Amino acid sequence: MAYIRNIKKIYSDGRHNAFTDIEIWKGAYYVTFRSDGDHARPDDYGDVLVIRSHDLESWEVCRRLSAGEEQDDRDPALLDMGDELGVFFFSAYPKQSGQLLYEKTGGGGHRVQACASFTSDGISWSTPQVVREGCSIWQVERFGGVCYASFGSKGALSIGKSLDGRNWEEGAAIPFPTQQTVEAGIWVTEDEKMQLVVRMSKNEEMAYLAESEPPYTDWKLTKLNYTVHCPVFRSVGDELWVAGKTITAQFPSSVAIPPEPSPEKIASLTRQDQRLIKTPQDWHTAIWKLVGDRLEPILVLPSRGDCGYPGLVVEEDRVLMSFYSQHDVDEGPTPKSGEHASEIYLAEIGV
Repeated sequence: MAYIRNIKKIYSDGRHNAFTDIEIWKGAYYVTFRSDGDHARPDDYGDVLVIRSHDLESWEVCRRLSAGEEQDDRDPALLDMGDELGVFFFSAYPKQSGQLLYEKTGGGGHRVQACASFTSDGISWSTPQVVREGCSIWQVERFGGVCYASFGSKGALSIGKSLDGRNWEEGAAIPFPTQQTVEAGIWVTEDEKMQLVVRMSKNEEMAYLAESEPPYTDWKLTKLNYTVHCPVFRSVGDELWVAGKTITAQFPSSVAIPPEPSPEKIASLTRQDQRLIKTPQDWHTAIWKLVGDRLEPILVLPSRGDCGYPGLVVEEDRVLMSFYSQHDVDEGPTPKSGEHASEIYLAEIGV
């Protein structure tokens, strides 16, 4: 039975650090995330940070990546490409010069582009390059030497294919119901079946499981039994794990939910971000196993408020999970005025 061995806070600077991924490459652990003042404000221009550790104890910033001034770089994903390590993210930029990034009035709004940077030593990283215009990039995985990515554009979802991570062939859009789709985790089984867990746009919407055989043009869609934001897949032994953020009330009473903080703790947290006054807690970061077309809960992680976006690395007797949360921000550096702190965590899960 899976259990939490320990959880460590690995990055905290009083800013909004969020949307993580983790990878082990050439004997070192890499974690990437976006760093800015808030989750998404009209004047947000986040950068992508990559930190590295050889022992999971001490971490160093090995690169801060930016696609350009007045662009919001977010939702990075790491990919072990053998001789290279890639970090993929999307960058949002204003539709019109002089408009705020996420302003929707007065002809405002934003465009997006998928970007990537690569390293062969973990220290020197290439200048971020655009790998696809007009879309976001959510999850990137490599199976049998082929890279696959989930791309989002105007609420539609498609799968991209690449041999080098730089040049992508985009497949046909997956025919979901009328709801817009955002964020999709990818897995390809040993028999080459592709499976996606896809978040739907409304908070109350259950996630979907999408399944297809090569050449991945015909898809079977099944509504799952949990809301899952920011899903990620990993094979753990003979199980297929899915991690993401979900609504606490959806768990049965048999699932252990981390206890609520004390009233004093909540009051302290609320001084950092008014959204954290909510109780009982609405959202948690969690892990399930996919059994057929149902999700079965495995663990719920300590987390609160703005949280989730996990990354997973599977080792012989443990799973490492990166994620972000606001449940302990009052113990970290004080945010600047108007900013909302969140912090990066690493959970070691015994299996």
